[in-house]
Amino acid sequence: MLAAFLLFQAFTPDLPSSIPSTQNPIVELATFRYIDLTEGSGALAKPGQKYTVHYTGWLRDGTKFDSSVDRKDPLDFVQGRRQVIAGWEMGFQGMKTGGKRRLFIPHQLAYGEKGSGPIPPNSELIFDVELLSVADVKELPPSAELLGPFDEYRDKILALAKALPEDKLGYRPAPGVRSTGEVLTHIALGLALMSDIAFTQPAKDVLDKRVAAMLSQEIEARSKEQLLALLQTTFTDVRKAIEPLRAGALAREAQFFNEQTTRRGIMIYIDTHLAEHLGQLIAYARVNGIVPPWSNPVSK
Repeated sequence: MLAAFLLFQAFTPDLPSSIPSTQNPIVELATFRYIDLTEGSGALAKPGQKYTVHYTGWLRDGTKFDSSVDRKDPLDFVQGRRQVIAGWEMGFQGMKTGGKRRLFIPHQLAYGEKGSGPIPPNSELIFDVELLSVADVKELPPSAELLGPFDEYRDKILALAKALPEDKLGYRPAPGVRSTGEVLTHIALGLALMSDIAFTQPAKDVLDKRVAAMLSQEIEARSKEQLLALLQTTFTDVRKAIEPLRAGALAREAQFFNEQTTRRGIMIYIDTHLAEHLGQLIAYARVNGIVPPWSNPVSK
């Protein structure tokens, strides 16, 4: 049976008299629909659980763009953590394990106006999905959304630092630009400084001295071993400081140089700092013929 998600009956604009009336036309942006193909007999899928699913996806013209069934490799995701497109977040509501469903997902709840990979812009997607299993998961602390990208950038920066030969640490693309070693030092010292600002809110004169000292320390020569130790220690210390933070602590107001923000805001700046300089390191590495360890070499 074809149904609109959460709107099983036809929509009506009729409202109680306590709500001001209007004659303006109704605008409908997106409608999510599905067909139940097979009713499951197992556990009911609940919000926030881990779902294990098989799927096959098509474009409206019938082009198949992906299939876990073909790969024999089911997908796991935790509902509500934005690990999948919005249409999937709502698409398994009411299903039981063993059930199969066909999802009709408008582009607004899929990959939008930009598309993604083999999916063109503004594409409606059709999925046949099978709910294989559900499982409860441990509730993540509020800091988890910040530590996800933090951990990813940390792992890539450390992997790239380990892959860089010692003799490439002095490479700089132009005079006056940080060398590879200086970028690695800046990542660590900047990370420590930003964390300190978030937690201690130093006075302006103290902060100015810290920044001046950091700029001086950045140009000090360090061996690869020293750089790796500095990075590893700093990443570990900052992560330990962030991980236990609860919602109230993250929402606490904080001054970040000339900007009024929150601790959460500074943590986002930390992730941005890591992302920016990871990109810089990747560019330096590739110029020197070094492929990032997590990348597959392009086949010739």
